[in-house]
Amino acid sequence: MTAEVRPARPRLSDEPMLTLTIDAEEGVTVEKPLFGTSLGKFAICGLREPLPKTDNGRVIIQQIYALEPTETGRLRIDPIPVAFTDRRSKGDGREYTIETEPLSIEVTSIVGDKTPKLSDLRGPAAPIALASGVPGWLGIALLVVFVAAALVVWRKRCGRQEKAVDAVVLTPDELANIELDKLVASGLAATDVKQFYVALTSIVRRYIERTTGIRAPEQTTEEFLREIGKKQSFKQDVSMKLRYFLESADLVKFATHQPLSDDIDESVRRARLFIGAKKTTP
Repeated sequence: MTAEVRPARPRLSDEPMLTLTIDAEEGVTVEKPLFGTSLGKFAICGLREPLPKTDNGRVIIQQIYALEPTETGRLRIDPIPVAFTDRRSKGDGREYTIETEPLSIEVTSIVGDKTPKLSDLRGPAAPIALASGVPGWLGIALLVVFVAAALVVWRKRCGRQEKAVDAVVLTPDELANIELDKLVASGLAATDVKQFYVALTSIVRRYIERTTGIRAPEQTTEEFLREIGKKQSFKQDVSMKLRYFLESADLVKFATHQPLSDDIDESVRRARLFIGAKKTTP
């Protein structure tokens, strides 16, 4: 596990990025760290989590945090702990914790060494004489320019309103089914079945986020299922179908299970059924 901040010497006005990279062998369950609104003297402005990658039997997970320094000087980020459980066939099934090295970041001022001083201030400037009047031709020209600019703005605004009327707003169900069609047509299941299942479950999670407001893409499967259980808008049979779908997909994404062609078709069918069956109430 590594933690890296770029740029190494940010200014107070910068938004440095903290990249946390976790490289684990397949079969090792990783509990990604969760932070609040700050990390030491840095405020957390955003989080981006790229899709996990697999390479020679290993799973690479990344979390990229957008930070905002709250003061200048040398700021410290304490070691970041991450818990994991060794569920490999040769593992002991116990939970362990590792930590990153502490980070020390030098945050500089926006103006650096060019801080203004009161002694650099100059006295007031002398008054500037204004013209006694505005020529008539200049007033007419300004009026023409003003009318022309107003006409251009009005035409653009009308054009935007016409385009807005013609725009088609897709429902969450339609969006999810379009994404499913594109995924199936891409042929990814034949070239990289694990990435196929990552994309498949992401489509279902985004659909749930659009219909319920639950931040599904940012949670582990277990955290997400617990959150779903609190929602009264989810019927019990729908929740059970979702649990079976996600846990079956995890076997492919994080374990050594190799699904058959019929299994893949069944997973796509279950995803479509869930999208069609999920109904929410206000």
